[in-house]
Amino acid sequence: MAINFNSERLSADDNQVFYFDQLDGDALLSPDELSSLISQHQGHELMHRYNRLRKYYVGQHKILNKPRKRQGKPDTRLVVNFAKELVDNEVGYFAGTPVKFDYVENGDTNEEIDKQINEFVDNNNLTDVVAELAKQVDIFGRSYLLMYQNEEKQTRVAPVEPRNAFVVYANTIDTKPVFGVYYTTRNKNNGVSGMLYTDKFVYNFQGTNGGAIIIDTETATENLFKAVPIIEFYSNVERQGLYEQVIGLIDAVDEALSNKNNDIEYFSNTIMKIVNAAVKQETMDDMIDKRVISVPAVNPDTPVDIDFLNKPDADTIQENFLDRAIDMIYTKSNVANFQDEVFGTASGTALEFKLQAMSTAANMKERKFKMSLSKMWRLGFNVGATLPLDPTGQQANNIQMTFKRTVPHNIQDEATTAKALQDVVSRRTAISVLSFVDDPDAELKALEDEQQEAAKRSQQMMSLADDESDSDFNKGDAANGATER
Repeated sequence: MAINFNSERLSADDNQVFYFDQLDGDALLSPDELSSLISQHQGHELMHRYNRLRKYYVGQHKILNKPRKRQGKPDTRLVVNFAKELVDNEVGYFAGTPVKFDYVENGDTNEEIDKQINEFVDNNNLTDVVAELAKQVDIFGRSYLLMYQNEEKQTRVAPVEPRNAFVVYANTIDTKPVFGVYYTTRNKNNGVSGMLYTDKFVYNFQGTNGGAIIIDTETATENLFKAVPIIEFYSNVERQGLYEQVIGLIDAVDEALSNKNNDIEYFSNTIMKIVNAAVKQETMDDMIDKRVISVPAVNPDTPVDIDFLNKPDADTIQENFLDRAIDMIYTKSNVANFQDEVFGTASGTALEFKLQAMSTAANMKERKFKMSLSKMWRLGFNVGATLPLDPTGQQANNIQMTFKRTVPHNIQDEATTAKALQDVVSRRTAISVLSFVDDPDAELKALEDEQQEAAKRSQQMMSLADDESDSDFNKGDAANGATER
């Protein structure tokens, strides 16, 4: 998709990523440049692509917009929403189990900082935010996380659709974000308003889409994050959605199933032909009512021909095509078909092979998400409000992010594996193999507490036994003394 700007400082690549030639480190977008960016983002093929992908997710497929057939012909419009199924299954697999965030410094857990991180996660519903980001990435190919300070000076995050935001990167090897734009459109007079973020300031702007934009530099506020607080999330550098490459197959399945239903309706309303016979309307109505056909021939030398007009049957061809098209929808999107019978009968190893392609794609997506989430943590530590203040970013690097796939587990096999691993790895690593253990550190502490409690009870029982032994011994001495007297 070709994108042309009215500024030599702006450019875009084939993946619809915007770049800025930042010759001056403090250079600000001009109003005309900002207007050009919003115009390219809002009014051209990029927004058309986003809207199309969104429509497919909510079930507004191409077949619904086809011209209507003339009256009297079957015209079924069936939509099989594979787009929504693919996204929901992938998001459930990738982020259905909440992501876990732990602060581990030099192999040890810092409970104070870990508590602050957990409060940040809970206050922002971060696990749900990650799931929403994953969903938007699967639909649009990208999504954005906006960081801000609320009225209570607490650090907050919110997912933003790519239809309302974009990031402009430096046209350098490190592609550092230099501008972030969040905007909304108003129907009246084609108005647009929003915020322009740099690493130092936040500016308000307003104007019209494709027209004049006014950037309010007088009321600019300081950017406490010290970096562009809009972070892009994506699963591949091409910024392609999960089902974007199989939309043609989805359309073909909708068309094939609709035609099959048209065939059913056709056969339900098959037209009868009567050759060499004169039949009045009252006679036809009587035949339909009594289900008996008896008509005289017009020409006795020619036999009467009564039959139904039959349409050629292509059911076998249609079924074979549907089976192949549906299978390709799953395989080309790297999402397992959970309706497959193998998921109800296969062993754990067979399921792993069945989920291999989906697992590989999820692993690549996880790496991209961790890079973006690491940027979020660094910006949070830059402010030092909800999280500790650490402009160096070292503490942010100590945050471990654990993604767990939502799949069926064989607990017995996991327990056997965990027990065998205790001889070669740490107890924490061995316990982390168990899928039902969400917090290995808490489980280790609980195990240590139980062992200490058991040791304490054992010591108390030994002390009690010693006391009883001493008591019996003293009683024996007293009895011996009485006998001697």
